[in-house]
Amino acid sequence: MLKKRIVFKLIAGFALIVLVSMLSIGTFFIFMFRGYTFHTGQTTLLNRAHIIANLLSENQNNVGPLRGYGFIRFLDAMTEAKVWITDGHGHPASLSGPGWGTGVGLGMGGGWGKGISPGNPVNSGPLPDSAQQVIPLVLTGKDSVSEGFNPLYHESTLTAGVPILGPNNQVIGTVLLLAPVTGITATVNKAIGILAVSLLVALIPAFGLGIYYAVQFARPLRAMNRTALEMARGNYAARTGINRQDEIGQLGNSLDLLAEKLSCTIDELFLEKGKIADIIASISEGIVAFDLDLKPLNVNSALPDIMHRPHPYPLREIEHDLAGLGIMAELQMAMRDKKVVQITKDWLDRKLKFVLSPIIDKNGNVSGGVALVQDISESERLEELRKDFIANVSHEFRTPLTVIKASLEAIVDGTINRPDAIERCYERMVGETRGLERLVTDLLDLSRLQSGKLSLSKEPVHLPTLLADTVKSLQTIADKKGVHINYDPPPSVPPLAGDYDRLRQLFVIFLDNAIKYSPAQTVVSVEVTQGKTLDVFIRDQGCGIAPETLPYIWDRFYKADKSRRSSGTGLGLAIAKHLVELHKGRVSLQSELGKGTVVKISLPCS
Repeated sequence: MLKKRIVFKLIAGFALIVLVSMLSIGTFFIFMFRGYTFHTGQTTLLNRAHIIANLLSENQNNVGPLRGYGFIRFLDAMTEAKVWITDGHGHPASLSGPGWGTGVGLGMGGGWGKGISPGNPVNSGPLPDSAQQVIPLVLTGKDSVSEGFNPLYHESTLTAGVPILGPNNQVIGTVLLLAPVTGITATVNKAIGILAVSLLVALIPAFGLGIYYAVQFARPLRAMNRTALEMARGNYAARTGINRQDEIGQLGNSLDLLAEKLSCTIDELFLEKGKIADIIASISEGIVAFDLDLKPLNVNSALPDIMHRPHPYPLREIEHDLAGLGIMAELQMAMRDKKVVQITKDWLDRKLKFVLSPIIDKNGNVSGGVALVQDISESERLEELRKDFIANVSHEFRTPLTVIKASLEAIVDGTINRPDAIERCYERMVGETRGLERLVTDLLDLSRLQSGKLSLSKEPVHLPTLLADTVKSLQTIADKKGVHINYDPPPSVPPLAGDYDRLRQLFVIFLDNAIKYSPAQTVVSVEVTQGKTLDVFIRDQGCGIAPETLPYIWDRFYKADKSRRSSGTGLGLAIAKHLVELHKGRVSLQSELGKGTVVKISLPCS
C-alpha cells in the first residue's frame, strides 16, 4: 500500500533524482579529478626527467660526480621513481672513465666515452615493456608518456621518457622515469571516499526536504480526494479548503467551483424531476415505461385505478396483466417499427385504450417504450349517449311531425272533408305542436343548465307553501289516474333562498313522474323534514326501477321501461338534477321493483 501512495513516490523520486544527480556529478568529478591527477603526475615525471636530462647534457665531460650506481639511487630517491638512462640506441647506459660509455664497449664519439671501456652499469635488469614502447618516440627528440601494467611493481605504472640532447641538439640518449600509480590511485580513492561520505551526508537533508515537500504536495491532493469522494456520495456542499496561488490551488478552486455548479445543477435536476414526477402523477391516464427487454420500469399512480388494481401495483403483476391483454407483442412491434400504435382492449368491466410509443434517443436508436393507458368507458358511454340523444331527438321530432304532415296532407288532398274529422285533425296537430314546443323548451333549459348560462332569481321561498301550490295544481292530473297525493305541510319551516319558479319546476317534474308511473288507487306522499338541510321526500307505490338502470336515470332521453309509451321527452330528471345542483342541493333516488320509488331532495337552509 505504501508504494501506491504519492508521498512515497515523491520521496523516492526526489531521492532518486538527488542520488542520480550526485552520482553523475561525482562520477564526472572523479573522472576529471583522476584525469587531472594523472596529468599532474605525468607532468611531474616529465619535469623531473627533463631536469635529469639537462643535468646529464650539461655534464657530458665531467661525470665524475655522477659516476656509479649511487647516483642512480640518488635519482630514484629524488624523483620517487625508477630511473633508466639509455644511449642513443636505446640500450641501457653505464658510467666509466672520464666520459660516458655505452656499456657494451663500443665508443660512440661526440663526447660519449673514449673507445671501449667495461665501465659500470647505470641500470640493472632489462627495460620494462612500457619503456620499450616509449624509447622509439623519445629517440626522435619528443617527450613521451605511457601507462601500463608493470610486473616489477605488480600494478599499473607511468613511464615518462625525455631525450638527452648533445651539443648540436642531437639525441645522445634518453632518461626514463617509471613511477607506480599507487599514489595517484590512493588520492583518487580518497577523493571517492570523501565524495561517498558527502553523498550520504547530503542524502539526509535531501530525504528530509523530500518528505517535507512531498507531504506539502500530497496534503491538498488528499483534501481534493476527500472532496471528490464526498461529491460521489452526494454531498455537494463539501469543499477542499485549499488556499494557494499555484497550480494545485487552482485545481482545488476548480474542484470547489465544480462542486458548487454540480450542487446547483443537481438541485435543478431534482426540481425538474420533481416537477416531471408531479406532472406524471397528476395525469389521469396511466403511464408505464419499459426497457428494451419489455420489462416495466416505472408507473404512475393513475394506472392501478384504471386497471382496477390495489396500490401499490407490483411491476410483476403489471407485466402479467399487460401480457394477458397482448400489449407486450404490440409494444414490441411498435418499438421495432418505430411507430405509435393505438389499440383498444376490454378489461374487466371497462374499455381501455392503449397508446404504445417507442422511446427514441437523439441518435435514432430505440431505448425503450411507453404505454399510455386510458379508461374510455365513460367516453364510450357518452358517445353512446350522444348517438342515443340524436336518435331520440330525431324520433321525438319525427313522430309529431309525421302526424302533422299526415293530417295536413289528408286535409289538402280532400281525403278528410267532413267538418268533424277536420276538427279532430286540427286538435291533433295542435297537441303535437304543443308537444314539440315542450320538447324544444326542455332542450333549451337543459342546454342552458349544462352550459351555466341559466341564472337564478333568488328570493326567500317558503318551501311548504311552494309544495302545497304544486300539489294542488297536479292533483287534477292525479285524480284522472285515480292517484291521491298526500301532503301535510309542516309548521315553522324557515324560508330558503331560491328561485321560486325553478324550484316549482323541479318538484313538478318529480311529482309528475310519480303520478305517471303509479297505478290507480295508490298514494303519492310528500313529506318535508328539517335538519341541517330541508329534505323533501316524494314516495310513490309504482312499479319501481331495476337496480342496474338506476345509474342512468339522470341521463338525457333515458327511459327505464323502453316499451312504455308515454308523452315524456326523457329530459325531465336530467333538468331536475341540474336545478337541484344549481341551488347547492343534492338529490338521490331509491327504488325497488314492485314496491315503488323514493326521491329525496336536500336543499340548504338560509
